[in-house]
Amino acid sequence: MKKPIITFARWGNYTIAFKTIFEQLGLEVIPPEKTTSQTIAEGAKIAPEMYCFPLKVTLGNYLPALKKGANTIFMVQNVGGSCRQRYYGAIQEKVLKEAGHDINFLDFRATPKDIYSMIKKISGASLLQVLKAGRFFFKKLHLIEKIEKLAQFCRPREIEKGITDKILQESLLKLDELKKEKDFQELKKEILKRFSGIKIEKNKDLPKVGLIGEIYTVCDPTINFEVERKLGLEGIGVYREMDITYHIKKLIFPWKDWIIQRKINPYLKSTVGGHGRDAIYEMLHYIKEDFDGIIHLLPFGCMPEVTIRPILEKIHLESGIPFLSISLDEQTAEAGIDTRLEAFTDVVRNYHQYKSSKL
Repeated sequence: MKKPIITFARWGNYTIAFKTIFEQLGLEVIPPEKTTSQTIAEGAKIAPEMYCFPLKVTLGNYLPALKKGANTIFMVQNVGGSCRQRYYGAIQEKVLKEAGHDINFLDFRATPKDIYSMIKKISGASLLQVLKAGRFFFKKLHLIEKIEKLAQFCRPREIEKGITDKILQESLLKLDELKKEKDFQELKKEILKRFSGIKIEKNKDLPKVGLIGEIYTVCDPTINFEVERKLGLEGIGVYREMDITYHIKKLIFPWKDWIIQRKINPYLKSTVGGHGRDAIYEMLHYIKEDFDGIIHLLPFGCMPEVTIRPILEKIHLESGIPFLSISLDEQTAEAGIDTRLEAFTDVVRNYHQYKSSKL
């Protein structure tokens, strides 16, 4: 068996954590480059025509690394999912081999025991090494999510414009460069201290917008054209519940789905796959919390999200809350998204002012 050289699909800032777990296992890693319009175009060129957008993007993510010598692709699929994502590994392996790439797919859809056997086979790592690598992975992952939330809070309130994004990017770079777990706590303290030092307008009255939708498009800023950042710079408070930790908690605590279903029963009485039910639940929650707008992000052709979009529209009409649904694919232009966000921001501000005037 040839020496495995690992690559994987880029997923926003989470890429840092995934890179770490392979490095800690002693594997050679060629991380994916930042997603660009060229990345997406190359993936769409070889992807099945009617397949959903994330498959095309992740295919494009692999190609530069394969050209640099990667021969093994890490792919998580069918981890608590119930949509076409469960077939990504099989489809992508077939497409890439037909395109002439000699690759091996690590298809992580098996039991924990099978996953451990697979990792042990390619890395030779002991159970203790695997556990340590997993622990370091989760430490980085949780810190990434924490500082993303801190950035969401500080960005619309910052006095020195641009300082939040500067600290965020520098923090992520240092986290990416951190190789030893023993140095993690010190770096964490340094990063959190820098965020706490950002001068903000604490009592600033902000309109609040909730982001809902499919996890990949909601969490990856390069895919959604940095919606969070752009709204924040316009003085809009942005909130997002959907992230990897949220998804993991649902896997660990299956009764959370029961709670979600109970809350959304007036609108939907069954699952539709993916994160469809979550989007309805989150929208109802944000309305209850007196938000001023909802943005629904989804890949074009994503059946779960397309199925529940009429329900979200109905909730929007019943509540009156401003609502914007954005479908993303390889044809989507940033200028078009910016125009829609600009118009939506005006609506959100007016809605917030109208509510405030009634108090």
